[in-house]
Amino acid sequence: MLHEAAKRYFDSLGLEKLPSIKALKQEYAALSAESKQLYPDQKAARKEMIDLLTAKSNVERFLEIKIEQPNRKEQQQQESR
Repeated sequence: MLHEAAKRYFDSLGLEKLPSIKALKQEYAALSAESKQLYPDQKAARKEMIDLLTAKSNVERFLEIKIEQPNRKEQQQQESR
C-alpha cells in the first residue's frame, strides 16, 4: 500500500524511472545537513515567538485589568448611593 502511494507520487512528477535508493539517500543526507545548519536560526525564531506571545498575553491581561478597574469604581459608587 505504501509502495503504491510512492509510485503514484513519482508518477505525478512525470518521472520515467524511479530514483535509485542511493540517490534518495544522498538527497536525504543533503536535506538533513541543511536542516541541521538552519536549526539554530529556527530555535532563535521559536524563542522570539514565545517571548512575543508572552508579552502580548501580559499586555492583554494588563489592559483588561485597567479597563475593569474604572467599572469597579463606578459599581462601588452606585452601590454606596
